[in-house]
Amino acid sequence: MDLMFRNIGLLTVITTLLVLIKKRYDWVGLQQEGCYENCDVYKAADRFANGASPEEVRAILTDSFEFDPKGTEQILARALPRRMEPDGGHQAFIQAVNQVLGEDIYRS
Repeated sequence: MDLMFRNIGLLTVITTLLVLIKKRYDWVGLQQEGCYENCDVYKAADRFANGASPEEVRAILTDSFEFDPKGTEQILARALPRRMEPDGGHQAFIQAVNQVLGEDIYRS
């Protein structure tokens, strides 16, 4: 009888460990996906904050798969007035991108 309880307990511990390991792998996989963020957006935001011309920023965003020319113009129109903020308008640029996309994908 003791052998049966020991085997059941051992099986329960192993099953619990396997479930926890699988959950951890799933969590790590989701973190690596990054919610389909596009690195070009961050590159454009950095260039914008460092004083690049709107044409240069527009060229970076035009190469992105997420934005059409109208979306690119909306981003620049919303971010340019706040370019003189202490961070160079980086946060305003990211907020404008999120507003154009309609959801908070990017973080500043």
